[in-house]
Amino acid sequence: MNKIVRCLAIGLVVVAVVSTTVLLASDSNLLGGLSRWAAAVSAVPLLAVGLSFLIVQPMIRPGRTELLKNLLLAATFLLWGAVQLMTQNALSKRLGNVVIALYVIELAWTILARLKATRKSVD
Repeated sequence: MNKIVRCLAIGLVVVAVVSTTVLLASDSNLLGGLSRWAAAVSAVPLLAVGLSFLIVQPMIRPGRTELLKNLLLAATFLLWGAVQLMTQNALSKRLGNVVIALYVIELAWTILARLKATRKSVD
């Protein structure tokens, strides 16, 4: 089972990286005619990497606090991907703001945890 999950996670990471390349190429006009697929091209890398990070959690077995932080990060990527697929309206704008808030919370949490660990090693 772990081998299947591992292969799935790696496959999703590859999809995320390749689709990110397609996303950047579409922005630089190297790939013409992708405008009608713009939402999907933007959403796929976010959804793929978020799902990959989510499914590897049982394999990496982080502690409770780290698991919560990892789940928050995976959920943020998944929500951001979903927002990319939505039509622009009040709900999508609110959810976009939730994504920003979740990223700020996750990064603030990471910064504070690192500073706490650094302070303990210096003391």
